[in-house]
Amino acid sequence: MKLMPGVHLIETMAQCALLTDDRLVLVDTAYTAGAPDVFAYLKEVGYKPTDIGSIVITHVHPDHVSGLAGLVEASEAEVASHRIEAEFISKRKNYPGGRVLPHDAVDVDVLLEDGGRYQELTVIHAPGHTPGNIALLDESRGLLIAGDSMKTEGGQIGPMVDRNNIDPAEHRDSMKKIAGFEFEALIVGHGEPMTSGARDRLREAVAKL
Repeated sequence: MKLMPGVHLIETMAQCALLTDDRLVLVDTAYTAGAPDVFAYLKEVGYKPTDIGSIVITHVHPDHVSGLAGLVEASEAEVASHRIEAEFISKRKNYPGGRVLPHDAVDVDVLLEDGGRYQELTVIHAPGHTPGNIALLDESRGLLIAGDSMKTEGGQIGPMVDRNNIDPAEHRDSMKKIAGFEFEALIVGHGEPMTSGARDRLREAVAKL
């Protein structure tokens, strides 16, 4: 679905964001290997895989990274992630706790840092869900692409389920950190998007954590 001019939401098990300024920027790549849902959506809205210039991975969980290898092969897009997460995406380093990650290894081209800029987006390191989890802030649109930095299931902003967070306390601290930024609209991996009032609702949520 088109959320606002230049911003599309690809609805999969874990939702992906597609920014269509100049060459496309795709944030996350869905659960299914080969990314069929992403390819289908691109075709539906009139784009080709080779139109994708950059793919940003918010974190390495399978529902966000499983489609990466297929998309890189089809698009030759540049891949970006936080430098910590890059080692798990490439499988050069084991995920903490010895968890075996099922995705196909992909090298990350651009290593992101907290507060850095990439494709006109500000990188917010928000660890706790995973060590290198990030959110992306598009100041020009007042849009936060949060990945799994929080969820909106049931229409309420809240933390991810603790069994899926590597450090639940740090995850909540990251939500509080994000609440300090200015934005109106919100896209998350799990739950409905919000087109207005998202920052205020996040602040209300973190006050109760």
